[in-house]
Amino acid sequence: MPLSQSERDHADDLFSSAKFGDTQQKKAALAAIEAWAGQIPERLAYLAELEAADRAVDTNLAALRSRYPRQVDNRTPRPAEPARTARLPGLWPGIALACCAMAMTTVWVINPVQSRQDMSSSIGQQSSLDLDDGSHVLLNTNTAIRFVNRLRSRELTLERGEALFSVNHSALRPFHVYAGTAEIRDVGTQFSVRLLDSGVSVAVLEGQVSVTSSSSAPPALLTAHEALRTNGTAVVPVTGSQAVSAMLDWTDRRLDFNATRISDVIEELQRYRAQPIVLADPRAGTFRVTGGFSIADPDQLLKTLPSVAPVTVTVKPDGTAVVASRR
Repeated sequence: MPLSQSERDHADDLFSSAKFGDTQQKKAALAAIEAWAGQIPERLAYLAELEAADRAVDTNLAALRSRYPRQVDNRTPRPAEPARTARLPGLWPGIALACCAMAMTTVWVINPVQSRQDMSSSIGQQSSLDLDDGSHVLLNTNTAIRFVNRLRSRELTLERGEALFSVNHSALRPFHVYAGTAEIRDVGTQFSVRLLDSGVSVAVLEGQVSVTSSSSAPPALLTAHEALRTNGTAVVPVTGSQAVSAMLDWTDRRLDFNATRISDVIEELQRYRAQPIVLADPRAGTFRVTGGFSIADPDQLLKTLPSVAPVTVTVKPDGTAVVASRR
């Protein structure tokens, strides 16, 4: 059974400590590696990949030092080792056997975790975060993210909600955003991602992003002022500059509607209000609204609805807002 990502992360961290830690850290990491691997073929094979990658890194140490000085600048060069048996003495026979059994033909590049960050925003609030890699994230209402800063990549998971990313671009360390089944890869840009019930929406403010709706789908390239939505498998382009702009208006704490049904207005407004908004009758939801509104005060927008559509708005003592057709 293939290793999970968490198992790989754990092995990466242990291997990094065994390679770059002080004497005590190396000793503890080696013991932990041996206990973790046991006699499990998949884990032994993964360690073999790390060992092979480490040998490849040693071969090009000078290039690695200039590229990642944080990891190797203070490292004392070690004498050439005729074999790796001294590093993992109890595991090497099993590792070698696993390598032969699985016929490994590629070298996996070490990519240990350097830091992690988690952040969330509450309903009706926006929050900003400077990431450890120098990028910046603006979280919209009721949003949660998890960021993993690795040696050779950066990975952010949008767990819920919507966020604007201003990425510190690096061709050597790609920036990936995972939202549901979709993957968005930065190609040097500023972009917004919203996690929907059935997929994601992506809008690009500057630069380019590559969007993959699922593991089996080809990537779609978006440039500045372009947007799309996914439904889990298919990619649907968003056409028209006004529609694209509306997807980014939240970054200015605004909502813009263009002949939008009140039922859809309420669905969008509900994201910014903790208390429920309900339609008293189906007819009320069919009226359409055009205009721009501030999201700083959702209740003010509700109070405005009767002036732009034939509806009434009543707020109950528990905070529930009821939108009904005007009789």
